[in-house]
Amino acid sequence: MRIEAVGRGMNMESDDIAVERPVLATVVVAVVATVAYLGVQLVLDGAVALAETASFVLIFTLVYVAGSRYLRERTGEGDDGTAADDAAGETVE
Repeated sequence: MRIEAVGRGMNMESDDIAVERPVLATVVVAVVATVAYLGVQLVLDGAVALAETASFVLIFTLVYVAGSRYLRERTGEGDDGTAADDAAGETVE
């Protein structure tokens, strides 16, 4: 059985957007989180709690930003980008 190591995320285009345009990526995440949470509130309660929605979106967005920075530093994207590319080609048996 052969297992190939993968050094990068599965969705390369979204990774590039998060690196090249972090403000846009953060705004998109905040908008999606807002729409999703509003939908959940409307389905479950039938009403919208603005303070609850705002706090959820703020926390969700902060976790996204922190997670993105952590993963970028962990994979070595800040250097020359070769650390993650070198590990992706290795085959483990």
